[in-house]
Amino acid sequence: MKRGILDIGNTAVKWAVFNGLEMLDQGRMDGHADDYRQLAENYGDLNWYWSSTRDDGDLAVSLLGAQEILLEEPLPVTIAYRTPSTLGRDRLAAVCGAHQLFPENPCLVIDAGTCITFDLVDAAGNYPGGSISPGLNMRLKAMHTFTGKLPLQEWEDPEDFIGDSTRNSMLQGVKQGLIGEAERQIRLYEARYPDLRILLSGGDSGFFEKHLKKDIFAAPYLVLIGLNAIQHYKN
Repeated sequence: MKRGILDIGNTAVKWAVFNGLEMLDQGRMDGHADDYRQLAENYGDLNWYWSSTRDDGDLAVSLLGAQEILLEEPLPVTIAYRTPSTLGRDRLAAVCGAHQLFPENPCLVIDAGTCITFDLVDAAGNYPGGSISPGLNMRLKAMHTFTGKLPLQEWEDPEDFIGDSTRNSMLQGVKQGLIGEAERQIRLYEARYPDLRILLSGGDSGFFEKHLKKDIFAAPYLVLIGLNAIQHYKN
């Protein structure tokens, strides 16, 4: 069964067309009315489904007739998280996507966005949780906001690991802190799950792809894959 999936974020909308669990087409748009009209023109015969981190699917509903994806049971994974009502939509969708892609392996999903999340789904489809920490730009902003003299920096990957200026020292602090954190998290999960698969998504995923010396599966559309897996499972 073909369907369209919309992931409505704060700054952009990602969309994909699926035939069952197979992705046929995908894209990214600003989310203006004309964008939705273009989707309707190209794929108006599909049933569309939407999910949003900002609870705003008005255009998707009015211009595509889209239905909201309800992130409640039944789900393709079993939630063992102690506070499921506080669980972010993207985190849940991402682990559902990981389990669909690698159903025979435990998966660690690293989502590098505003915050960096590390989430596990085991080979049996159980989701116990993970961790949340500040993302790359959030760390730079925090140093500026909570000190008197450190300036706000734009991210640039520094070359040498010794910062030779205040700017480079701040950039190195963020860089080495993020790499060290990710490597430590991966070691912890690999020690418990030797056949672990690592999946990477999010706007800053390129940073980790560049600096982590691991076999990592880049999955830029992991949330869309997971949202589709959820809707497929419900049908």
